[in-house]
Amino acid sequence: MRAFLKKFTLPLLALTIVAGVLGLTARFKEESMKKDVTLLVEYADVEAMARQSGVEFEEMLNRLLNGGITAVSFKDLTGADLRDGDSPVLWGTLRSLLPEKSSDSFSDNAALFIPKEYDDWFFEKYLKARFPGCAIYAVSKGSIYVLPREPKELLEVGVIPDLVACRRLSRLNVPLVYRPSPTFGISSEDAAKSLDLLFASLWRLRGILPQGSVVFGYPDFSPLVGVMNKYGAVLLQPEFTRLIGGNEISWMSFPNILPLHSVTTQEIISRNLSRPTLVERFARAARERSVRVLLLRPYEVASGPWIESFEQDLAYLRSLLESDGFVFKFGEPYPEWERNSWAVLSFLTVSLYLLVFLASMGEEKVFVSTKWLLGIALVVSVLALGANYLGTAAKIMGAFLASFGAFAATIAVLEAKKPLYGLLKGVCTVLAVGLALSSFFGTPLYMLRLLTFSGVKATLALPPLLVLLHDMTKRRYPEKVGDVLRRPPIWGELLILFVLVLAAAIVLLRSGNVPFVPKWEVALRDAFERYLVARPRNKEIFIGYPALWLALAIGMARSKASFTRFGSQLYLLARMASSLAFASAVNSFCHFHTRIYFICWRVFNGLWVGSFFGLILVVLFFLALKVKAFRRLLFCGEEI
Repeated sequence: MRAFLKKFTLPLLALTIVAGVLGLTARFKEESMKKDVTLLVEYADVEAMARQSGVEFEEMLNRLLNGGITAVSFKDLTGADLRDGDSPVLWGTLRSLLPEKSSDSFSDNAALFIPKEYDDWFFEKYLKARFPGCAIYAVSKGSIYVLPREPKELLEVGVIPDLVACRRLSRLNVPLVYRPSPTFGISSEDAAKSLDLLFASLWRLRGILPQGSVVFGYPDFSPLVGVMNKYGAVLLQPEFTRLIGGNEISWMSFPNILPLHSVTTQEIISRNLSRPTLVERFARAARERSVRVLLLRPYEVASGPWIESFEQDLAYLRSLLESDGFVFKFGEPYPEWERNSWAVLSFLTVSLYLLVFLASMGEEKVFVSTKWLLGIALVVSVLALGANYLGTAAKIMGAFLASFGAFAATIAVLEAKKPLYGLLKGVCTVLAVGLALSSFFGTPLYMLRLLTFSGVKATLALPPLLVLLHDMTKRRYPEKVGDVLRRPPIWGELLILFVLVLAAAIVLLRSGNVPFVPKWEVALRDAFERYLVARPRNKEIFIGYPALWLALAIGMARSKASFTRFGSQLYLLARMASSLAFASAVNSFCHFHTRIYFICWRVFNGLWVGSFFGLILVVLFFLALKVKAFRRLLFCGEEI
């Protein structure tokens, strides 16, 4: 029966890979067409660099545009900004700005004075739309607008867009991004009316980037998103930033979303980021995570003028991205598309492939009956096909495929009579599983992270445990599972268990979390990115593949002599750790926001770099066997 099943594994594997490639056609086409990056700078930073350099704003902006900047953002002025004098507008109360009106019933209301040179039709209509009931007093040098709020109510609320920025930027042919502040106490309809006026007055306004802790218009985003759709504006979605209402407005704006990456001054200080590291971090965001907008800021912690260092970093960033084929422009978002039938077929065939492959690797004497196997295959097929319509089935099958795919790839190598053939089959298994997951889940909802894949942690945790269970079933350990559980534990087993639990905790905790990565490892990552571009994952090159080659080497030595108990434990531990190579590779395909060609490049780099370190470890192992004490620690007798 096992021989019969093995005949089906290779055809199923080949069919899965072909169907996965065909299922990725829409995604690959869009990723190829939209290999663009927007280099965004804030108006306030351009103004600051112009002041430091003693030049006009327009001259500084043209200098930056010639250097590669492709868009400019400007912000809402909150009550706190107006109070602090961030514009030529005077802020206070009606009593303070117009003392003769101190007896009016709303003399303590918030008021702002707009000079005549800025007091045009736009701001009058804007303030009346945003604050119904706004009163206007004409004075000799401008107008005083009295708002139906007290100043303390508007400290964190967007009152008006930066009027100087609007005046200057409206005359320039450069894409603009508006950064609205929270609208506490303002109805969504009134906020939408004022936003409509802003779009109508600035024809180059292309994107919205909310600022503050709460997204403007929260909780009713319908009117605001309606205005954005009316003018074809996109929502810029900051990475690693959680705003109240951020997820809701992203769902409503979909698919008109562009991911954005930025680094704050606080991050630069807390992590002590150097300029090259900072630039490489931006390049990494575009390469690895398909971030389409990079918000660049000058070094506020450095001595001025900032423009020299900013231009150097800008040139370095451009060179890094240009070498990888990126173009610099304000791009279009991904269109919405559904997975095709090839993606569903790939998902189905890889499920059946794993089932048939794992069944063919089982013991003949404990092999399940044909009836049971067909029943299991039917259940797996129903789940795989149902995953196209049911999100719950998709989560279950996605986690199942990722975890058991990594396990199957590991077993394919460890159980192969010819290691190189086994390694080829293991890599092809990873490729089949990865392409199936990428084609099935590689739709804009997952690529923009509105939906998340739930099998990443399971893929790291389950394969080592499955390898342990497989090896104990195969009696590669001196005792059966039941025997080990019934007797008191041995200190060596307790030590290995502690190491496994600690390693699992570290791997799961560090997975995707930069704050838990030490500085030396960050420097190593930067070095790999600098020379290999597609950085292989540390789990593959320092744990997985070295452990795999060590396990194969120990297995070769085992054929000449029997293990001591410690030797059996070390061999088992190496086999378990080797599963991390394939688990990490499968997880790379589960990062659906990363371009598919980059994922394949990364997996290939992980294979050869990890194998290089693994072969070094094998050489050291055989050299260590020449030491009698080490040989006796692992093997019984003197045959080795």
